[in-house]
Amino acid sequence: MPRKKAVKKKSVRKNSSKVVRMSVGSSKKRVRSSPKKIRIAVNNLVLFVVLSLVSYGLYGVSGSEFYQNLFFLSSMILGFIALAFLIVLAILLILKGMRK
Repeated sequence: MPRKKAVKKKSVRKNSSKVVRMSVGSSKKRVRSSPKKIRIAVNNLVLFVVLSLVSYGLYGVSGSEFYQNLFFLSSMILGFIALAFLIVLAILLILKGMRK
């Protein structure tokens, strides 16, 4: 098993009484776009869009005010999660385009 390099620590003095340790060196990790990550993002996007639409459909069909509020809230939450996966997918596609 390969060993990891030791990270150098640098002391930074703030306000003469506090010493803060900051790591210097290999703290940046590159994010790479792979077909597996893109497939996972697409699958999750489709799943949450479908769940959001089902929840919105149940919101329209339900008669009780409690169920209407419940399905509307779940539809909004699932829609925002789907939007987050859409943003992730866009970032991964941009990274894939920049790599080539």
